Amino acid sequence: MDALFNLVNNVPWEPDMQTDLLTDMAIFAAVVEQNSFSGAAEKLQMSKSNVSRRISLLEERLEMTLLHRTTRSMSITESGRVYYEHCARLVAEARDADLAIRAMHASPSGVLNVSLPETLGRAFILPLLPEFMNTYPDVRLNLTITSRKVDFREERCDVAVRKGEVEDESLCAISLGQSTQFFYATPKYMAKAPALTRLDDLDNHPFLASQIAYGPVDLAVHRGDETTAKRVSPRLAVKDHEALLMMTLQDLGVALLPAWMTHNHVQRGELVQVLQPFAGPSVEFNIVFQPHRGMAPNLRAFVDFLKSRFRLHRPWEYNEDHTNVVRVRR
Repeated sequence: MDALFNLVNNVPWEPDMQTDLLTDMAIFAAVVEQNSFSGAAEKLQMSKSNVSRRISLLEERLEMTLLHRTTRSMSITESGRVYYEHCARLVAEARDADLAIRAMHASPSGVLNVSLPETLGRAFILPLLPEFMNTYPDVRLNLTITSRKVDFREERCDVAVRKGEVEDESLCAISLGQSTQFFYATPKYMAKAPALTRLDDLDNHPFLASQIAYGPVDLAVHRGDETTAKRVSPRLAVKDHEALLMMTLQDLGVALLPAWMTHNHVQRGELVQVLQPFAGPSVEFNIVFQPHRGMAPNLRAFVDFLKSRFRLHRPWEYNEDHTNVVRVRR
């Protein structure tokens, strides 16, 4: 494993006649990537003759030719190309393992590229970030606030907060918990509106929807363990919870809104929850990141910070502890 260790850590390698298969695979990967024996020898800090000898022994062990070589050129065979793909993955995994172990003992620092959803990001996460930055002065943040799902690789994103189910199986997801939606209206609207005690009473009220509608909409309404489909015809439909909250505060009707958005308005008497104990669908929030990124110190610090703050600042959202649920998708 000495050459493999050398590839990861760039330290001198001592020749060893008992070099095992994994080391030979690492040497072979270096030869292919450098496109020469001399280049691989320089990278591994080995002699060229030793590199050539290890490749020859590897070919003997496999009983096939991996490289065509003459005094002036070298080319990889089809078998060598397939073998190299496996060797390269092994070296990459070794490098990631080394970085992961080192990261466990390092202080959070460096740049962290973060993507936040618009409504939740502006209303809840942004006000928390000064505390994070004061706690970790060596971490620099690049923030993107958008309603779309960013491409991690193309947009150099390290970590994102997303609402809803994480469908991309190539990403790791750590749950921040769930936000329940309830029915709300203003006291002024309720003072002049018809009775609203049964679910069917919604038929007599203008409903404000959070999704664009070109006709009636079926709401999934929950009461305990029971789920009922309630059909409504929205008077207003807007695909933005922040705008929906604003319209609801203007006494326009009844809306399904997340509890985290309405909490302060309810405390100030600007909104009241109606149709209790009915509730709408819960929305799940997750921190997502690429598996190969691992849990670098700055990423781990950011994840742990948000988990603790989601729990601390939204106690009215939690009937149980959701923040320790970890789902890793591969």
